[in-house]
Amino acid sequence: MRRPASLALLSIAACSSSPAGTIQLVTGAETDTFTRSPAPTALIVDAVDSQGTPTTLARVPLPATNVDLGKHDENAVAAITVSAVDALGDSVVFGSSLPLQYGSLEGATIPIFVQRTGELARMPGPLSDSRQAPVLSQVQGRYLFLGAGNDAAIAKTTQLYDFLSFAPLPAPPTLPRVPQSIAFVGTVALLIDASGGTYFDFSTNASAAAPVPTGSFSFADVAGGATVIANDGSEYIVGATRATGAATAAILVVDPANTKNSQYVTGNLTWASLSAPRLGAAATWVTGRGLVVTGGDATATGVEILSPLPSSTGASLPYPPDSSVGAGTTALAGGQKVLVAGGVTPSGQDAGVRAIDLSCATDCTTVWPALPVAIGATQAFALNATTAIVVGSEVSGPTHVFRLTSSSVRELPTRVLHKNARASLTPLGTLTVVGGASEIESFTP
Repeated sequence: MRRPASLALLSIAACSSSPAGTIQLVTGAETDTFTRSPAPTALIVDAVDSQGTPTTLARVPLPATNVDLGKHDENAVAAITVSAVDALGDSVVFGSSLPLQYGSLEGATIPIFVQRTGELARMPGPLSDSRQAPVLSQVQGRYLFLGAGNDAAIAKTTQLYDFLSFAPLPAPPTLPRVPQSIAFVGTVALLIDASGGTYFDFSTNASAAAPVPTGSFSFADVAGGATVIANDGSEYIVGATRATGAATAAILVVDPANTKNSQYVTGNLTWASLSAPRLGAAATWVTGRGLVVTGGDATATGVEILSPLPSSTGASLPYPPDSSVGAGTTALAGGQKVLVAGGVTPSGQDAGVRAIDLSCATDCTTVWPALPVAIGATQAFALNATTAIVVGSEVSGPTHVFRLTSSSVRELPTRVLHKNARASLTPLGTLTVVGGASEIESFTP
């Protein structure tokens, strides 16, 4: 990691004693974060409390080498955000820490990764392998789990990237089975493949067999499906989103709030079902509506919704069949519309970009500009009601990142070539692109 002279060391002290800590700004593999035009002229440091309320700690002109953030209650907890603004007052560089207790900073140097806004940047601490098509998951609001992938020789090995130290953990565990699908509750992961399920505790490396819940489905019916997390923390492993295997209607629901059955280590397991089997469908959670599933079948309704627990059966919406596979979907701000982007038609063409209004009694679809290249294994992340980031890969492997609006599409160049990468939100509120290269790339709007 290089630290240009314009980067600051931020010193903070606790008021009940005199311990002082240092927060160091790092730029990963990028060397022009603070020098490229438009160059930032001032640094603004805020503390953001658990309610999301910011308090400005300092505003200093750049270049700067040391910034005193003052004294604070050592028991207070806040995330430290750093924004560098240009001469027009626009934020051109941004970074954030995880929530920190001020007292814990005594004698420590805490890195904060900062990057140019609106583009991708390589994070500190590259991974030790470049596996393609990894399975990703957030862990305990601090780590990014990376496992499986299409290289059988390393598929049971894992990587755990720490967003506090901005580096992979040095000795991550090897898993008892390759997780085609995964659901984390705390440090315990439910690992699922076509032959069964295993609970694995990352804090102790202990494992135990996961009992198959009663019903007409098996773990094989959801293996390879994406995990969608609801507002209440329940998790839905949606078999219909998998790219290969048999079409399936099965959904495995993990309810961490229901701990009545001690056999289910991560919470009660139950089955839910879509109205029809699908393959290569897209799924997302919509607040107030539930799990929304689109595409993946040439004859079934194009959109259906599984309402929140205790609902267990999907309900069709009046949309025509959608045979595309590999699309991504995300809830747009406002709660009534979802964006569906990417994916390919049966003839291998781009399936288009469209916004679907869930409140309509008839087919209400708004067409957005199409992507310039057909991509599969697509993931979509809404920034607001009219803007989203879409990540997906061509059949030949190269991964693309696009910024979409209701009137435009623009590719965000990756710093290195990724093949069959996957994307994940981070505990810092950023988006990462991971896989097919050792570098992790980060995007902040």
